[in-house]
Amino acid sequence: MKQTFVPMAVLVVALAVPAGFILHANNGQFVYTLDDPYIHLALAENIAGGHYGINSSEFAAPSSSVVWPFLLVPFSALPYAYLLPVFFNAVFSLLTVVLLSRFYGQGGMLLSVVSVFAFNLTGLVYTGMEHSLQLLAVAAVVSGLKDFTEKHRISKLLAVSLVAAPLIRYECLAVSLPVLVFLFVSGERKKSVALFSVIAVLLGTFSLFLLGLGLDPLPASVAAKSAVVGDSGSISSILGNLSDSVRSFRGLVQLLVLVPLVSVFAGKNRNSGEKLLAGTVIVAVMLHMMVGRSGWFHRYGVYMWAFSILVCFHLYRDVVRRHSLVFSVVLLALSADYLSGYTKIPAASGNIYQQQYQMRRFVHNWLREPVAVNDLGLVSMGYDSYVLDLWGLATPSALTGAGDPAWVDSAASLNGVNTAIVYSDEIAGVQHWTSVARMQISPPLVVCVSGGVDFLSAPWSSADSLREKLVEFEKTLPEEIELVIFQ
Repeated sequence: MKQTFVPMAVLVVALAVPAGFILHANNGQFVYTLDDPYIHLALAENIAGGHYGINSSEFAAPSSSVVWPFLLVPFSALPYAYLLPVFFNAVFSLLTVVLLSRFYGQGGMLLSVVSVFAFNLTGLVYTGMEHSLQLLAVAAVVSGLKDFTEKHRISKLLAVSLVAAPLIRYECLAVSLPVLVFLFVSGERKKSVALFSVIAVLLGTFSLFLLGLGLDPLPASVAAKSAVVGDSGSISSILGNLSDSVRSFRGLVQLLVLVPLVSVFAGKNRNSGEKLLAGTVIVAVMLHMMVGRSGWFHRYGVYMWAFSILVCFHLYRDVVRRHSLVFSVVLLALSADYLSGYTKIPAASGNIYQQQYQMRRFVHNWLREPVAVNDLGLVSMGYDSYVLDLWGLATPSALTGAGDPAWVDSAASLNGVNTAIVYSDEIAGVQHWTSVARMQISPPLVVCVSGGVDFLSAPWSSADSLREKLVEFEKTLPEEIELVIFQ
């Protein structure tokens, strides 16, 4: 009981501390550390109304998760529905701690506590995204694999988590597929084939659903954020992604975990099952490094970090049990970037509050008409007018068209868009629009690397009308935000 209660208590405290700083920094307003969760909330609102997309006039697949928006749908009409992701994530993280405590077993309390920070459990909660659920699924897979190696049977926990993981995030195929091969080779041929078939049918059905809406078979967010998918899986894109992974801090640390795994795989004193399990994780890690990503406020790649570390600990369980303090210290040291990220949670939330939340206030309370943006979430949530997404998540054609001024002008005029609020230096297609103002947030810049967002007026629109609204808006801004209006 104690070995579970203590890490759970540590997680609760670790969640409570940044929550207080967030509310204090943001004038009592809770804001996530990213703009992205508000995209899922906006999508959930529309799904509840029978439409899959952000704008009622067009279909779109802006979410990288199949199931996450649907989990939010039953509660989307509640007054404080925007708090649901943080509540769900806190519950998922607590369940992950329970699984980790069970996995580490007697004497593993310190490792469970360290894992709260080493696997970024707290940071993931405040992103408001599906990564807390993803980590829970991966912890369940590892727990199920541990049971399988001891009892030689596929538990319900393992079966369900293997199927659920890719539905939570596509990148979890890098875990589920190698593990299914492991189970197949280990003698569970019928069950592994059956589980693979279920995954294929579920993901295939969702792709058919998207195709039926006139969209691509994969969500726009996958194509927008994955260089490999965006380049149709070309060899050059895979090699480029692998090169980027190896050169990053997180990629280098991830490669270090392969050393003990390779030692097991090539060792003479290991049985075939352990060698096969080590090889499975090696393949999973390489798949992630070739196709997946790391970073983006410490949420990408956490699932593979946890998966590889936990299996590695299982393969060296006797040594880990005897020297849990040493392994705890090493794990913390290798997770330095996640520890650093924990300290930046309030600042990241502050960035979103100062930029995207203020954009929302302007659009909803002053502009009240169609608008073009490249940060979609907060602006689109609960907004009835059209939002032209120049990043391409809600407006799929923008993935290729936003760099073309002719396309931007055509799409904007067609949908009654006269104003753009964007990082104009990143969107080539709007650079001929009239720059009316720039809103600059105060440092530190954690998630809003572009500290300034530009307010632009379309060539056919009145810049003076936009300027007048911005003058009134400026009077309501927090003092740490600077709005420079050009004359």
